[in-house]
Amino acid sequence: MRDPVARYWSMEGKGIRCLLCPHRCYINEGESGFCLARINDRGTLRSANYGKVCASVVDPIEKKPIFHYKPGTRLYSLGTFGCNMDCANCQNFSIARSSGIDIGFRLTNSDAVVREALDKKVDAIAWTFNEPIVWYEFVLDTSKEANRHGLFSIINTNGFIEKEPRRELLKYVDVANIDVKGFTDGFYRTNCHARLSDVLDTCIDAKRAGVHVELTFLLIPGLNDHADEIKRFSNWVVDELGSETPVHFFRFQPSYKLSHIPAQSVEKLREAYEIAKKCGIKYPYLAGVVGDEYQNTYCHRCGALVVERKSEAVSEKICTKKGELSRFCPTFSSVKIYLDNGKCSACGERIPIVLAEQITNR
Repeated sequence: MRDPVARYWSMEGKGIRCLLCPHRCYINEGESGFCLARINDRGTLRSANYGKVCASVVDPIEKKPIFHYKPGTRLYSLGTFGCNMDCANCQNFSIARSSGIDIGFRLTNSDAVVREALDKKVDAIAWTFNEPIVWYEFVLDTSKEANRHGLFSIINTNGFIEKEPRRELLKYVDVANIDVKGFTDGFYRTNCHARLSDVLDTCIDAKRAGVHVELTFLLIPGLNDHADEIKRFSNWVVDELGSETPVHFFRFQPSYKLSHIPAQSVEKLREAYEIAKKCGIKYPYLAGVVGDEYQNTYCHRCGALVVERKSEAVSEKICTKKGELSRFCPTFSSVKIYLDNGKCSACGERIPIVLAEQITNR
């Protein structure tokens, strides 16, 4: 059975120009784009990973990390192969830089995925592990189906996507955690093979589209963790997305092409946290660490604890044909909400967290 026809491409000479992401790959007959997931099949661009699931697991929403949207809810997380970046620090390179030939997957469809999610009694479907942008057609189709059945949709994305497909996708996505991998174009060119400006445009477009946006910034020792870079990033967030946008400073762990670099220090994460606060970000967090107080939400006005999160080391493993996927993120075994009708119970300040009506303290 042939792979489904992809969206966003045009014929150009004897080849195809892919119009999904800013790489705008020119793809000759029988070849794939940079992402390894879109193939020129006799003059037709096809989605090579449509319906092909390499990894799936039920997760708490906090693991994405998403802290300000329906805390305590559960997600059905899925991933496939391919990515339109090649980050030197990639945790899941075994699937992100695979064309699917050397990795196991199961073939499914949108209806089946939604049924699985409903059977698992989750609240949402999350597209994660690899880059959901290069799974575009399947993510779009399944998100539409999920919405019809009362499930919301989350993307963990690098944000490297062209304007037209981005705006179509954002109509069917409720929540996005967007990785801002550094705040210099030089870092993006050398470490990710991409451009910073395109990612920032996606952040702004997602916010304008009414999508709930949270950002993750992975701090790599000596590469993107300088105080001035964190300050410029934080100021940009306040100016362009708003001071209430949650920002997760994620701890780097040695991986892929950067296995020789040591893990980021917790002290550096805390420094980034303090810089963000001084720049006006009201809700910075630390991620990729276990049991840290800066994973709780505090009222920015009076400092009272309003959401308490208990994180713990991950023991489960997600395996593929090529090995385990990264589980550097801690999991969250307990989420306790101390809000009074969405306000701080101590001072009455409104806290910008979307609550799930059915969720109680766990």
